Amino acid sequence: MAIEDVAHSNPEKIHKLRVNPLKGLETSDLKQAAANLGLSKYEDQVVALFQRLYKCFNEKDCDMIEINPLVLTKKGEVMAADSKVTIDSNALFRQKELAAIEDKTQDNPKEARAK
Repeated sequence: MAIEDVAHSNPEKIHKLRVNPLKGLETSDLKQAAANLGLSKYEDQVVALFQRLYKCFNEKDCDMIEINPLVLTKKGEVMAADSKVTIDSNALFRQKELAAIEDKTQDNPKEARAK
């Protein structure tokens, strides 16, 4: 489901989690996020997943990590079924492995030429 559609039709369903970068993620906030998602029964999995995403975000110099959809499998596993990740282009000198596997087919031709 497109976040823009949800924001327009049901803005009360959009939950934001603000993170103090000096403190990192607070477990209590992550448990509340699990509740907001209707996954209280699976809060340990939600907490662990969000902690791994936050670690990845910081270690890989991400601009964004978007999960859509986040699913609950028949086996009761919380899983990011699909994602979009963007890396800060100014940090690619630190992320040589990621730069090497970048999918350049998605680049705007004008932006690619400018690079």
